[in-house]
Formats: sequence, structure tokens, C-alpha cells
Amino acid sequence: MLRYFRINDPYRLLALVGLFIVLALPLLIDTPPVTFPELKSFLLGAKVSEGFGLYYEIVDSTPPLAAWFYGLLNWVFGENITLRHICALVILFLQGAFIGFMLIDKRAFTENTYIPSLLFLILALLSFDNFSLTAELGAFGFLLLALNSLLTEIEFKVQHDATIFSIGLFVGIATLFSFSYIIYLPGVVLILILFTRNNLRKYLLMLTGFMLPHLVIMAAYFIGGHSQEIWRNFYLANLVFSTASLISFKSILILCAVPLVYLLIATVILNRDARLTKYQSQLLTAMVLWFVIGLVHVYFTPDFRAQSLLPLLPAVSFFFTHFLLFIRRRKFAEINVWILLLGVVTTLYLARYNKIEVDYSSLIVKTNTNAPTQKRLLILDKSPVGYLHNTVSPPFINWKLTREIFDHPNYYENVLLVSRLFEKDPPEIIIDPENRMEKFFDRTPALQRKYKKAEAGEWVLIETREGLL
Repeated sequence: MLRYFRINDPYRLLALVGLFIVLALPLLIDTPPVTFPELKSFLLGAKVSEGFGLYYEIVDSTPPLAAWFYGLLNWVFGENITLRHICALVILFLQGAFIGFMLIDKRAFTENTYIPSLLFLILALLSFDNFSLTAELGAFGFLLLALNSLLTEIEFKVQHDATIFSIGLFVGIATLFSFSYIIYLPGVVLILILFTRNNLRKYLLMLTGFMLPHLVIMAAYFIGGHSQEIWRNFYLANLVFSTASLISFKSILILCAVPLVYLLIATVILNRDARLTKYQSQLLTAMVLWFVIGLVHVYFTPDFRAQSLLPLLPAVSFFFTHFLLFIRRRKFAEINVWILLLGVVTTLYLARYNKIEVDYSSLIVKTNTNAPTQKRLLILDKSPVGYLHNTVSPPFINWKLTREIFDHPNYYENVLLVSRLFEKDPPEIIIDPENRMEKFFDRTPALQRKYKKAEAGEWVLIETREGLL
């Protein structure tokens, strides 16, 4: 297998996509349960596609390009999880192919090869949630474009303004999919300081590229009169980095056990036996720094899960490729690829079917058979589990921002917002375990007349209740 992908022939990628589909096919046939990031993409995408305005009507902190991406997915796929997984598989393959083309173009190895593409796609099989079609995939795609421009900047002695501008631009767009990718901006600056002789003007140009997409978004919201909402609900909310984890560190170590062993071996080999040109040594050092920046990014990633490791995979694939090319006996290199492949795939499916101690309980949305379905629902609680097979109405999606509103009924703007959204998108059922809604009903009698307390912690729309009777 290694010998086949070692040859610089783009048509070999057709065989790679076939291999990738075969390895991932059981995940497409026996679809894994919905994860919390996927559930949020359903809820947010539905409201965006219905025409609700982000931040001033949809109470959420998701970056704008991510929200609009979810709206597009809802329009194209609805909530069909299998079609979304197939689309994610295609995106991952294209990203893997791009990594191969990029490293061939940059002459990163002693021979031109698509081994990095093969290794990236093997590593993408670490966990089933890598096939979740979330904004993380979009952010990672633009991060790859930034990495390509960064390596181009290192490669050429005479740098062009367009190249360094594009680095900032691509990182800026990535942060509009996942704001935590802002960590890569100072990281890229550090790499450029070490490997280029750029002056201050070049760094200001890169910063301009980074700011440009944000300024465009801010200008659009300013013209619409909603600059305060995007500043509060997007920028301020995301500057407080959440380090919540949807999977334990122990579970990540189990999933990554085989790649970690090979990463350790590759590190030893590269330190001891590397025979590289000066330029290739620079690329290796740059990739080491990229890997370290990725580890810092992982720490600040909200809703950490296996998919959050994607930005590390280009560097890991780079190290593994060097390691395999250093093995003089090709038979041994072939054996190592098969061990890596079988180890990763075996771990993937053992974890998927709970045969090893990988805890997905915080990642997977558990189905409640007694919960209502196909209802317009508002849950004034941290857990969004009840939204599965329902619609959030009105669009109070982010619990932290929602709680700030419902914990302060004395603020006129909060009462006005709740009243306006309830009028536009009235929920059929309100799950209110801490009775937050009653204080708002006391201040809006017209709204109060539409709802009746069915039981402790639950309000029901009167028209719906009478219609059922």
C-alpha cells in the first residue's frame, strides 16, 4: 500500500478515496448517535434558514460564518445525519488531498509522494465524531490555506505582499467559523519572525488581512443597527475562552494510543537520523512549532472532542512521512503503515461499540423516549437534550447568554426582547425547572394569557392545549 501511494501520480488519489470510503463505510451504514455539536447545528441551522437574524434575534455566540454554514446545511440536507456524514467524508478527503499537493509543491521531502494524504486520512479515523459536519471542518479548511501561504512565505527569499496578506485573511476567515483559531495568529507571527526577515509593514499587512473579514461583518451589522448585539454575543462571549470538554483526557489518550507511539518513534528518528537539506530542516522546525501551537489551541478549544485534534494532523502526517521515508527497507515501512492503519481502525470501532473504555457519554445526545417530539420547545436549563427531534422556539440557543437574560427580568431590554421573540416564534412548551419564566409573565400580561402552567416546571401554550383536547 505504501509503495502504491509513494509514487507522485494524482490519479492514485482515486484509490485513496476508495480506501477511505471502505474504512468509514460501517459508520455510514450504522450511523452513530447524534452528538451535541451536531444537535446545535440542527437547531441553529433551522433558525437561520427560517430568516431569524443572528445575535439580535438568535441568542447565541456561534461565529457568523459557522451559523450561516449551518443554515445552508439545513436548507440542503435538513436533519439527515447520514447525508451530513457523507459530506464530511468528502470534505476530509479533499483536505487530505490538499495536504499532499501542498507538501509536494513545497518540496518538503526527499521525494514527491502522496504518503501525507494517506496518513492524514488514516488519522482522521481516530473517532467517529470526526465525520460530524460541523464548523470545525470549515475552520480547518481555511487554516490549511493559511498553512500553505505560511510555507510559501518561508520557501521564497523574496516574499510577496499578497502571500503574507493571505495568511492573515485565511486565519481571519477561520476565526469566523471557530473563534478559538485566533490562537494561530500569534503563532504564525512567531514562525515568521524565526524564518523570515519581514519588516513591520509586512506584519501590519498580515494583521490587516486578518481584520478584513471581521470589519466586513461588523460593517454589515453596524449598517443594520445591530453592532451592539454582535459585539456582546459574539466577540465578548468568545473572548472568554471556555475549556469545557465533551470527552475525557483518558478517552483521548486511548483513541490516540497507536498514533502517539508512532509519534514518539518518529520524534526519536528525526532527532537522530534526519538527513535533510537546510530548507527541509526549516520546514521541519516550522511544523514542530505548528504542532505546539495546535496543542495550545486544543487547550482553549470550546467543547473539546476528538474532532478538535484536526489542526494537529497535518504536522503529525508530516512527521510520520519523514519517518517512513527514512526506513531503508521498504518492507518494514510497509509493515509500519499497516500497523498504524489497523491500530487506528480497530480502536475506532472498538470505541464506537463500547468495547474499550472510551467515554462518549458527554458527547452523545441520549434519547428520552418520554420526551415530546415535533414540538416548538424552549428549555430554560443547561441541558439541551430535550431539543432532539424538536425545534427551539424562540431561538434562545446559548444557555450562558440565555441565562443572563432570564436571570434579569428587571431590565427593560430583556423583557422587550423576550416579548418580541415570543410574539414572532411562540413555543408550544416551555420547560422551566427554576421558574424563571413567571417573572417575565408578570411583566407582560398579554404574553401570560397565552400560557398555562401544566405542571411543576412546565408551561403550555393554551391554544395548543385546547386544540389537543
